[in-house]
Amino acid sequence: MKRALLPALLPALSLALAMLAACATPPPPAPPPALFLDAAFAPPSEAVGAGDLFTLSPAMQAYLRSPAFKTLLRTRGREHGLIEALYSKQDLQLDYDAGATRPAAATYAARAGNCLSLVIMTAAFARELGLTVRYQAVDVADAWRREGTLYLVAAHVNIALGHRKPRDLLYEDKAGQELVVDFLPPPDAARLRTRALDEGELVALFLNNRAAETLVQGRIDDAYWWARAAVYANPASATAYNTLGVIYQRHGQLHLAERAYRAALERDGDNLVTMQNLGPLLARLGRPEEAQALARRTNGMPAPPL
Repeated sequence: MKRALLPALLPALSLALAMLAACATPPPPAPPPALFLDAAFAPPSEAVGAGDLFTLSPAMQAYLRSPAFKTLLRTRGREHGLIEALYSKQDLQLDYDAGATRPAAATYAARAGNCLSLVIMTAAFARELGLTVRYQAVDVADAWRREGTLYLVAAHVNIALGHRKPRDLLYEDKAGQELVVDFLPPPDAARLRTRALDEGELVALFLNNRAAETLVQGRIDDAYWWARAAVYANPASATAYNTLGVIYQRHGQLHLAERAYRAALERDGDNLVTMQNLGPLLARLGRPEEAQALARRTNGMPAPPL
């Protein structure tokens, strides 16, 4: 499914954004209010949040009641019938689109979405049908891309429904107990290590993606509010703090940027993207020894192409 965007600050103020969160154990407390500076940013130009993330639109409800969909469920079963209806190219013809991350209803209306959007929409339909869903982060090599002075690093997630024999976009997990739906499966996807994501982590991933996307568009005020929401949605996520740090650095709030990066590293001490953001920031703050220590630590670790 889709990738997560992580912002990272690299030399010459290149930023890298990532969307996928790591889970800390035990979970840290809620972020301190001192981490935020709401007064420095204009109010958001759009509604910020995930309250309607899984809400089915009237058009989606009507489709669930349609004779064609009911026939698919009857002949193929709920799990296979749902996936065939959404992605078979013979009915709704929903397509992958690497564009904006959207809630379920917006993805359905556009008939396209990135992997995370497709996961969210699939989950919304599945839950309406009474199916259980499980989200997974897939352990694949990070893929970097450049957007101006921002680097985006993508992670991979998928969704598991029920348990039936695989077909086309589907494969069975190692235990053979669930149907795993992977919209952009990497080679040998079924053999890759996965980590379960709870719904709170998925919601935070959506919010963080929106922060990264709005930052790429130059909408730094909106990006702040999306990142703020992501931090509160999952205070254990190093990714959300990293994104907040990039936004602060872009906005000129350098000491707050450092504080956000430090919070990310408290949750994931080996987070390469955050370390690559923090090092140049420390140099700008007149602390070259600390910057050099971080540079030595990250030496030899994979970095985005320049």
